[in-house]
Amino acid sequence: MMQQMHKGFIVAAALVLSALIVACGGGGGGGGSLAGGGIGGTGITRGSVTGFGSVFVNGVEFETDGASRTVDDVITTSDGTDDDTVLGIGMVVTITGTVNADGVTGTAESIEYDNDVEGPVAAAPVEDLDGVTKTFDIFNITVVVDRNSTVFEKTDFDGLAKNDLLAVSGYFDADGLLATRVEKRPGDSNVEIKGEVSGFNGTDEFDLGSIRIKFDGMTVFEDLPGDTVKNGQYVEVGGVLETATSIAASRIEREDEGFGDNVDEISLEGIVTKYNGISDFRVAGQPVDASKATFEPGLLSTSIADGDQVEVEGSIVNGILKAEEVEQRGGDVRVSATVVSKNSTAGMVTLRVVSGQPSLTVTTNTQTQIEDKRDEQKPFGISNINAGDYLNIEGYVDGNGNIVAAQIEREEPDSIELRGPADVPPTFGGNFAGTVSIFGIAILTNNNTEFEDDSEASIDGDTFFGDVKDGDLIEFENELPLDEYADEVEFED
Repeated sequence: MMQQMHKGFIVAAALVLSALIVACGGGGGGGGSLAGGGIGGTGITRGSVTGFGSVFVNGVEFETDGASRTVDDVITTSDGTDDDTVLGIGMVVTITGTVNADGVTGTAESIEYDNDVEGPVAAAPVEDLDGVTKTFDIFNITVVVDRNSTVFEKTDFDGLAKNDLLAVSGYFDADGLLATRVEKRPGDSNVEIKGEVSGFNGTDEFDLGSIRIKFDGMTVFEDLPGDTVKNGQYVEVGGVLETATSIAASRIEREDEGFGDNVDEISLEGIVTKYNGISDFRVAGQPVDASKATFEPGLLSTSIADGDQVEVEGSIVNGILKAEEVEQRGGDVRVSATVVSKNSTAGMVTLRVVSGQPSLTVTTNTQTQIEDKRDEQKPFGISNINAGDYLNIEGYVDGNGNIVAAQIEREEPDSIELRGPADVPPTFGGNFAGTVSIFGIAILTNNNTEFEDDSEASIDGDTFFGDVKDGDLIEFENELPLDEYADEVEFED
């Protein structure tokens, strides 16, 4: 799975949130116990860009004046104010630099970014039944985009189509690439692909997966002695698409796999794969031993599994990342609702989900990605959010019962949605009448409410209310025009 969701997701429902100090730019709030914040000292930070005003990555606000930036092999120098002209929200970057003792500020020496894949969409994207994700292939890499969490540039979720030339950044899991950013490129045939060399004919052709690569005397080689390749090398190829399965290479570059055998300090965000216990799993392909780590939230130490998105902090020793901290990213909680109020200083927004019910307060930290999809205001942060704005929020519940936003997007008003752990009671009912409660917010159901199980198959109200248990991950939706009844209620896997 691209994102692991857990039925039986049990958390405290406290909604009184501790105050945080808001950082500048779009990175959200900071400070307090929720802020966490990257490595201490000099080291490597790899994760998605969540804001500007500096550059925010993995909860650290990096000052960038004088830093070297390598973006798709183009090298520039930051003046500390122009990073948003060459970088974008959602790009997964690698920063080498110094993190201050506070753990949430630092200075970047270098910033590197490269697309994970750039090429044409092979076939029409396939949308899931809820209209939240789409799946498609680029060069046999399966890409999953999320309507609410993927950043789209020069395209949007609904506009994706076959043959679109897309540059994608994101996190790989066992099934493919979970896109954090998708940018549509002009309709030429320039493409980019990474992979392990195989099938080299000894002269001028080799394979990257099912794609045949051809090169000649005009091809530029980087970090490849003799201007050639060998089977087993991991390379990046840029060139022109000749056919659906053939690229004429203009550039072939040797790519480093991993971060080396020994790194003093590293902060790494990615998807958990090959999970064999907390002492043996991988994040972004990097082997991790978290047997001596602290986890946030604490329940993550027993629930962590393949598909979870996490940030791991520690040091690499003999090729193994010895984790000191493992923190949840992304999350199972979803809120789509209208803002009642905000507290920029505390880094909090309060939303009205159901009329007449308690409001829901969500907090931000320096790792919260905040984006304006309605007006495309840039930079955009919590200080730019106003009462009456409609927000899509993805997040999680921390160990203290606080709802922490991993991502906030301002959108045009749409249906009201809430996903989280069921409160049983008061969740109770049947086919013709019932009550569904999440985070202490209740909505009524009636004979027009549609119920679904965790495979999105239709069930009746009697079955839903008979099966639901306290802490089960569920979701309700109230479509426009709003009324007092849920239009859809479903279990989430």
